[in-house]
Amino acid sequence: MKDDRIAFRVTELDAAAPQGVLIQWQGRELNSGRLRIELDEEAPAGSSCGTLDYLARRAEAAFHIKLSFPELAGMLEELGVDRALTRPVRAVLRSEGAILEDHGFALSGRSEPLRHELLGGSSAAAAVLPGH
Repeated sequence: MKDDRIAFRVTELDAAAPQGVLIQWQGRELNSGRLRIELDEEAPAGSSCGTLDYLARRAEAAFHIKLSFPELAGMLEELGVDRALTRPVRAVLRSEGAILEDHGFALSGRSEPLRHELLGGSSAAAAVLPGH
C-alpha cells in the first residue's frame, strides 16, 4: 500500500496577539502588551515540520517558536530587572487538526516553553485554538 502521508517543513511564521496575554509574575497579574510569534531562528534546521495525512484528512506539525513581548520587556528594563528576564521566550508548539476542503488547516495544540528566567521553575503552557 502506498503511504498517503506527506512530510513538510515550516519555513515562515509571523503572527501577533495585539491585545497580549495575562501573565502571573511575583503574585501580580500583568498584561504582556503586544505579543509577537515567529519561527525560532536558533532552533535546529528542519525542526519545524509536520505531516499531512490526506487519507485521514489530518495534519500535524511541530513549530519551534520565539515569543517576543516588547512592551513588557521595555517596562521591565525601565525597572532595572536582569536582562535575562526580558529576552524572548522560546517554545515548541505541537499542533494537529483537520485538512479542510480548501486544503487549509484548522490546527490547534499546546506549547511547552523552554527554560526562561521570567517563568522560573514553574510549569508554564499555552494553547492555540483552531483557526484559519
